[in-house]
Amino acid sequence: MSETPAQAEQPQKPGIVKMVPRIAKLVYHLMRDPRVPWTVKATLGGMAVYLASPVDLIPDWIPGAGYLDDIVLVAIGINYIFAKIPEDVIIEHWGEDVQLLKRFRRERKKKA
Repeated sequence: MSETPAQAEQPQKPGIVKMVPRIAKLVYHLMRDPRVPWTVKATLGGMAVYLASPVDLIPDWIPGAGYLDDIVLVAIGINYIFAKIPEDVIIEHWGEDVQLLKRFRRERKKKA
């Protein structure tokens, strides 16, 4: 199936599957960077512990709502990270596809 010219010109939205490895890499590098405040590092560590823990506010076995608390926690955490860390530090640790990060940040600002 081929794309029409109008479809080819529309910018692609960053898919969550494409974002997960990038965000994991970003978190790893931010945890090791001395320019990142300790409060951000504590938040990242707390998020990681909560996501890995089998104990949740909303049990995962509840259909449709089981992962809601995890999604909300990640969204709040990403929002906090982008608010507390200078953009140049985030871009430095993001990797080569800076346009994807900028589109992701722009969409996040529109929703806020």
